[in-house]
Formats: sequence, C-alpha cells, structure tokens
Amino acid sequence: MKSLRKVMVGIDEAGRGSLVGDLFVVAVAVASDRRVELAEAGVRDSKLLSRSRRYELLLKVIECSEAIIVNRITPEEIDRENINDLEVRAVERSVRHLKSRGLNPVRIVIDEIAGREKQVEAVCRKYFPDVEVVMEPGADRDFIEVSAASIVAKTMRDLHIRSLSNIYGEIGSGYPSDPRTISWLNKVRSAGHIPRCVRMSWKTVRRGVSRTLDEFVKKR
Repeated sequence: MKSLRKVMVGIDEAGRGSLVGDLFVVAVAVASDRRVELAEAGVRDSKLLSRSRRYELLLKVIECSEAIIVNRITPEEIDRENINDLEVRAVERSVRHLKSRGLNPVRIVIDEIAGREKQVEAVCRKYFPDVEVVMEPGADRDFIEVSAASIVAKTMRDLHIRSLSNIYGEIGSGYPSDPRTISWLNKVRSAGHIPRCVRMSWKTVRRGVSRTLDEFVKKR
C-alpha cells in the first residue's frame, strides 16, 4: 500500500575526504508532519554535534523516519572510479529503494555533489517524475531531513572506523588532518602492509610510498 503522507527525503554522506574506510551515503525519508519533532529534539548538521549526542539523536531519527537507506562505498571502489559518480549511483539506489517501498516524496534534498546537478536531478526524476529536487552546499545545515541523514551517515561511519581500529590499531578519525591517522598510516606503511581499508589513490597515501606501491595495488 502506498503512503499517503507527504514525505521529504534528505541525502547526505560521511567519509568523503577520508584516507581510511568506507564512504557512507544515507537517505532519510521523513513525513512532513514529523520534521518539527526532529527540530525540537535538536537534530541538526552532525558536524555541530558531539558523538554521544549523535547517538542519542539517531534513535529519534529512526523513530520519525518512514525509511532509512544506507549505502557503503568501499576504498577499492573509490580507487577504481570517480567518487562523484559513485555518489550519484548511491543516490539512484536510494531513490529506487524508496520507490520499491511505495513512498512518493514531494521533495528530495541532497548535499552538494560537485558538478553532478543534472545527473542527480535525472536520477531522481527517473523514479519520481514530479518530485522537487534540491542540491546545494550546506543542505545538512539548512534542511532538517538532510541533517537527519547526516546524523545517520556520521554515526555509521564512526562505528565503522571503530571496528577498523579494533582490527588494525588506533586509526584516529581516518582523515588526513588527524595526526593519529597519519601516524598510523606511517606505521603500517613502514611495516610493509597497507590494509584494504586505506584509499590507495589518495595523494597523502602515495606520498613517500616505495616504488612497489603500484604492484601492491594490483595485487589487492
């Protein structure tokens, strides 16, 4: 049975600029009459929230959502293909799943994927011809449904990095601005074994790596 409620969809990602770990692209569908409830609970851009607060609000997002779709994009995929194209395909998987669930959103808002405005709009209208499509920078700050998606994406990413740290040692955040991440990368590089969770195509990884790196990548 198709939903008769007016639904707004927000799509956001976490881990795009990371050296380590998966990229998470999340879509959250929220009935319009529950958006105020999310705002009153304190839902906002995940970057403005502590980790513990994100975990608390995740439960509220789940409670208020008609659907949550999580896409994981692995480092190996990112090394092989353009990351913007991978994100567009994740958006398509999300809207296709919404269609299969019988949801009919009136608006889909996506945090900016640079240079992919036309592709994203085409993908969304392929499944929902009359939907309003909004893609702009800072959408996770300006639209509550995208804020909700950012909370889910960042929480999934945090849990993923924690699991990698349990396996490979303390990774830090996985971002090149984090000294813990760079220290860990130098350590595993010196040991001669770079795990599959590292994005080998990132310049920071290639800098200072031995000439055998290309051969190593092929063997992966």
